[in-house]
Amino acid sequence: MNKSKFIDSRFHGIMDIAYGLVKASLLFWEYLIRNFVVFGAAKSFCTLLETVNELFEGSGKPVRELFRENSTKYSYKKLSLVAFLLIIYVYAFIILPFPKTFNNYYASIIKFGCLYLLLLGVLFFSYISWILVTKNVTVKQAVMYGFYLMVKRFFRSILLIIIMVAITYVADINFLFFLFFAPGIFAMCVRFILRKI
Repeated sequence: MNKSKFIDSRFHGIMDIAYGLVKASLLFWEYLIRNFVVFGAAKSFCTLLETVNELFEGSGKPVRELFRENSTKYSYKKLSLVAFLLIIYVYAFIILPFPKTFNNYYASIIKFGCLYLLLLGVLFFSYISWILVTKNVTVKQAVMYGFYLMVKRFFRSILLIIIMVAITYVADINFLFFLFFAPGIFAMCVRFILRKI
């Protein structure tokens, strides 16, 4: 009897976390659009990270209320703009075709290099955001500390890259997964992998 109650409580706990992650993902998209994507990327992602962190620590507050409270702490418009422009610039090299006169072998190498740079850019942005959420530092300090940790914690960085590739692969197959789960799952992974840095 006690075993079934334990399994029941664990199941309900997992369902609560899953529901919280879905709600946090949807709020992430809402706040990202509300802050005009270009200027709201850092604010929305930092808010998502802190909300997911509090969700796992068992704050007991509704996710919408947590999101509203946490969003007032962040307004990194310059960081968002720079990150957005760099990611779009690198992504353009991946999706846009090279001229037909360009050697296919070299084009493939350049596209692979740009894909790697894109992954590193998102990884770097994740480190910076986590540091801004958990440490009391300026953006400049977070950038320097994030770069240092990204190199020093090489295994964690590789793990996050693998998670990014896996989430992108699943999101490419199922758009609803991307919409409802991807941001929350990625924020959860960032929390668990980077919480002891």
